Amino acid sequence: MTSPAKKMHRTLLFAPGSRIELLTKAQLGAADAMIFDLEDSVPLNAKAEARQNVQQVLALGLKKPMYLRISNPRAGDYLADLGVLHNQSLVNVAGVALPKADDAQDIETVSKALQEIEIKAGVAVGSLSILPMIETCLGLRNSFDIAKSSKRVSGMALASAEQGDFMVDLGGRWTPRNLALTYPRSKLVVDSRAAGVEWIVDGVFMNLKDTQLLREECLIARELGFVGKMAIHPTQVDVMHDVFSPSAEEIEYARGLIAAFREGEARGVGAVKYEGMMVDYANVRLAERTLALVESL
Repeated sequence: MTSPAKKMHRTLLFAPGSRIELLTKAQLGAADAMIFDLEDSVPLNAKAEARQNVQQVLALGLKKPMYLRISNPRAGDYLADLGVLHNQSLVNVAGVALPKADDAQDIETVSKALQEIEIKAGVAVGSLSILPMIETCLGLRNSFDIAKSSKRVSGMALASAEQGDFMVDLGGRWTPRNLALTYPRSKLVVDSRAAGVEWIVDGVFMNLKDTQLLREECLIARELGFVGKMAIHPTQVDVMHDVFSPSAEEIEYARGLIAAFREGEARGVGAVKYEGMMVDYANVRLAERTLALVESL
């Protein structure tokens, strides 16, 4: 079973568990990975049916990586949600998306439950990863501790939707300039990088009609250090891929920079001139990150 922690998906497409046809359809699109949702997109009176739908789709086999969004242990029956993974093939089950992650205890609680699933399935302990979703100011306050809490944490995500849980908790006002989210996005990136987490995912964009505004939000997120975004509809995926994929020029530049630096390094030089710019180890790290994004796709 390939470790999901090595993957930095550009796009994660949501599919509500209560809509079995969407669970199937999500696998046929261009998104890098999927989120099968058993949380907010599923009404309380449809939870049992949603779990059955996910089990049915899992039994048929997944065509691409999937994260199961479960209830937070403090807010719902997360064990019943995780129950859909029992007695199933875990091929392409990347792990869980954990909503409203507020502290390291949330990660520890879910991690213990995942370990039981792995042992029963006969796969390596640690195979199933956790993608914490920061949806509160408290979660943002604790984001470094959350990112550092477990080797299972394969990435970090910010619930940045226009009228989502985080914005409501923040009390901010969404505008196309995204000023209310500048600090939260930046803090999450800094905390994640400090904890050694490279895969940082921006939240959903709710306006399905305004493709240009979607592109602008993606560009803002990428400029701040995010490497992917969550989608609520397949029509959003192409724009997200276009923004979060390194261009051919970026790839060529990164490869050339690394080659030039290694040549200089072999001669005992710690900084070299490349295309009119002095570059050193920091530039190499950035170039390597660019190539890592390409290799992880």
